Amino acid sequence: MTWAMILDYLSMAGAFIFMVFFFGSCVFVHELGHFLVAKWRGLHIDAFSIGFKKIWGKKINGVEYRIGWLPLGGYVELPQVDSARDEIKAADGTVLPPAKPLDRLLTAFAGPFFNVIYGLLLGCLVWWIGIPQDSPKMREITVASIVEKSPEYAAGLRKGDKIVKLNGREFRMTWAEFTKDILLSIGEVELEVVRDGKKYSVRYTPAVNPNAPGNLKYEKIAWPFFEPEIPIELYPAKNSEAEKGGLRKGDLLVSVNGNKFTDYVDFIQYIRLSGEKKFVFEVKRGTEIVKCEVVPFVLQNPDGRYMIGISYEPKMPLTVGTAGKYYPAARAGILPGDVIEKWNGRKFESIAEFQQLAAQNRGEKVTVTIKRNDKFIDIDVVPEKLQISTVGLVIGLKDHPNPIQQFYATVEMSFKSLRGLLTTIGNMLGMTESTSSIQLRHMSGPAGIADTLFNAVRQSSIMTGIYFVVVICFALAIFNLLPLPVLDGGHIVFAFIEIIFRRPIPKCIIAVLSYIFIGLLILMMIYVTFFDLLRLAPTSLREKFVKTEQADK
Repeated sequence: MTWAMILDYLSMAGAFIFMVFFFGSCVFVHELGHFLVAKWRGLHIDAFSIGFKKIWGKKINGVEYRIGWLPLGGYVELPQVDSARDEIKAADGTVLPPAKPLDRLLTAFAGPFFNVIYGLLLGCLVWWIGIPQDSPKMREITVASIVEKSPEYAAGLRKGDKIVKLNGREFRMTWAEFTKDILLSIGEVELEVVRDGKKYSVRYTPAVNPNAPGNLKYEKIAWPFFEPEIPIELYPAKNSEAEKGGLRKGDLLVSVNGNKFTDYVDFIQYIRLSGEKKFVFEVKRGTEIVKCEVVPFVLQNPDGRYMIGISYEPKMPLTVGTAGKYYPAARAGILPGDVIEKWNGRKFESIAEFQQLAAQNRGEKVTVTIKRNDKFIDIDVVPEKLQISTVGLVIGLKDHPNPIQQFYATVEMSFKSLRGLLTTIGNMLGMTESTSSIQLRHMSGPAGIADTLFNAVRQSSIMTGIYFVVVICFALAIFNLLPLPVLDGGHIVFAFIEIIFRRPIPKCIIAVLSYIFIGLLILMMIYVTFFDLLRLAPTSLREKFVKTEQADK
């Protein structure tokens, strides 16, 4: 086993521990809020547990404190909060008086409130350190390419157009934020573009894009059919070769040695694999175009590592995520989405086995058998010795949203997602002619949330993981405040009605509503969990499911 494999396993273990701890902490903080306010208001508490599946418990002042072996949050047992029972009993059978409506309201509200407080506290860490961005925040987006058979092209959008407004509003967004606004739009999307100095309006209805990037192509999602030109901002490290050559923080890359780049990864790969060749940078600084000559520093490769230059998720089947165009794999014809079946004619059963086979190669030609569109193709590729050049440029694409901005963004996204989902349902039932690309299948349950959190840490950074924890905390609070009988929001509504009318709602009505919504929530969880598990399934199974869906239609 190589050091690379050991580090990979440690990285996976660390991401798993992070996911379990922080996912559980969101649930635990929620239940802690219920517990503390129930204590304050003098409600009877049967038990308070850290984790599930009790392995230890001790009763103190009438409350059993428990520890469970399953560390996924916790729970609190509050029999007096349940308004549907005819007779309220403690765990030992003691009959309890019904709680006052104000006590029930405050106790129910405390769970979501504690989630918000926890999210704001973690959000301060995100604000201080920052999180990686996929692109700079742009005030205009230039169309780099567009699919001709697409709604955008039919509406008049063309390559080279500069998008300056989205749905009538100016913007300052990353590409991810821009696409999210399109996905969450209701009905038509309006783009104001500038072409040859003139302004045009492009109106179109987003459509499902079967060629959406990565796994999004399986989601039946209305991803844009055009690609942007992403400006590359340069951030030279202090006393680095880049700084010595004259590059400055915030310079926008125009070209390197005459080569233009619209992708940060391609740019970094070009720098890393160019050896000792001197670089001539053309950058835009304010309104000026500045040229800088930079001499790279070549890093040594003492362990003699060879590589073909692909990235992939650490799960089977081994699917190519990216194939850098300056690496051997791309030059040989290996493409993103290809499934690697064999290495030099040998089938491997795990990622670790593949890494071990690849590590044995010392620059000799290998035959890689890939599966592409149900066809098997043998591709010859010669791994190259990794010889890395650097000029001391660091990834500076970081955002520092303050906690209030993070909270507002989650509330806005939750509102627009719910609005889109209700629009889709209304359109299916013939209640509205408006359309939305958001469907119930795009929602995530615990399995999907846990997987997203795991991959955020595994594939990006700890701070990306922390940011997702913040979003989960806020989203959990918002979801629980929905006025549905089985959620905290339902308890708040029932208590509020009792306060106004000074009489409780008939228990039979509460019971019937509770059973109906429990059933609906269970069905919803089964449905979204099915798609969560499908996202975790091998690519071949997802493709088979998509083909079956298309055939049924």
